[in-house]
Amino acid sequence: MNQRFPLNWRAMSAAGAVLLALMAMLSVAGGPVFAAPAQQSGGYLPVNSITVSGSGLASGSPDVAYINLGVDSVNPSVSDAVSQANQTMAAIMQALTALGVAAEDVQTVSFNVYPEDRYDPQTNAPTGERVYRVNNMLNVTVRDINQVSAVIQAGLDAGATSINSLSFGIADTAELEQDARLKAVEDARARAERLAAAMGVTLGQPIIISEGMAGGAVPQMYAAMGLGGGGVNIAPGQLNVSVQVNVTFSIGG
Repeated sequence: MNQRFPLNWRAMSAAGAVLLALMAMLSVAGGPVFAAPAQQSGGYLPVNSITVSGSGLASGSPDVAYINLGVDSVNPSVSDAVSQANQTMAAIMQALTALGVAAEDVQTVSFNVYPEDRYDPQTNAPTGERVYRVNNMLNVTVRDINQVSAVIQAGLDAGATSINSLSFGIADTAELEQDARLKAVEDARARAERLAAAMGVTLGQPIIISEGMAGGAVPQMYAAMGLGGGGVNIAPGQLNVSVQVNVTFSIGG
């Protein structure tokens, strides 16, 4: 057992000597030393390069709207409360169909039934009375933007007790994304040219181009909704689509 240690030590000493000899040979040879490429975000970039980010924005008019409306029904009898809510919701769906809203564009997103105990408003003491509240909510997709006001008004006229949200969108954003993408590339090149000019170098060709996640259609302004005797007033506004790109350019002296 004790004889193995000297053998291993001699082997390690021999290996170390060989390594030192190789290092000495390299030192004498005086070969060129290369700097490792710059590393950024998990990748390697050429030393003589500029990396910039560019952003682009394109605007368009919405062509689809999303409405969330609800029905509340309260009754001492849970079955009567459910029946009332169902009748009202059936009337709302009928009104939506009459306006051309397709069945697949109407979706129930919430249906809740829960008890409520009543309290004396003066003493806050329980009265012993219990009622049941039924809440039913629908998401409605309106594909004719000019029908948004009419759809909301029809829902209210049919018995909807709440309009919980209204938002606008663009069904196909591909064209706007491409417009924003071109603007982002132009922005990146302009930034790179300014950097190169400031550093006194020549801007070359793009080496690496990557695109960040494109931003969905977001409103420039909030939609205004007014409920009054003249009906519902809607202002869809404009929607923005954004794209960001990262570009690495070569540079020369």
